[in-house]
Amino acid sequence: MPAYVPVYRCSLVRDGSVPVEPKLDSTTKACAACNSLLGDSPCEQLVVVLLDTKHRVIGVCPVTVGTLDASMVHPREVFRPAVIHNASAVIIAHNHPSGDLTPSREDFTAMRRLDEAADIMGIRVLDFIVVDDQGRSASLREEKP
Repeated sequence: MPAYVPVYRCSLVRDGSVPVEPKLDSTTKACAACNSLLGDSPCEQLVVVLLDTKHRVIGVCPVTVGTLDASMVHPREVFRPAVIHNASAVIIAHNHPSGDLTPSREDFTAMRRLDEAADIMGIRVLDFIVVDDQGRSASLREEKP
């Protein structure tokens, strides 16, 4: 006798909209967009900005909401929206509510791990942005040790 298993469909659900530049083709534009998305959050959050082949924004997806000073990140959660939405590239951003933009060792470890996963999946990670609550931001790509 055959067993019946569920049949699923994956989709993204639109939760609203946020104002960002339509095309993020520079670090300055990417930092400004990520600052507007995360700058006033009291706890650490990570978002992924989904981009098409011409680096036009096709969506923004919150991935994790952490505690005051930490947010767990796993490639599975980061790239799920990119795969579902057929994104060609992404910008990954998180905030430091402490106001200290200095990338931590954990930031660089996560960046390397996400780069490896993206490479396997054929999704380009254009940048990793860190923002604070003072309107400042930094590109981990530019500060890469």
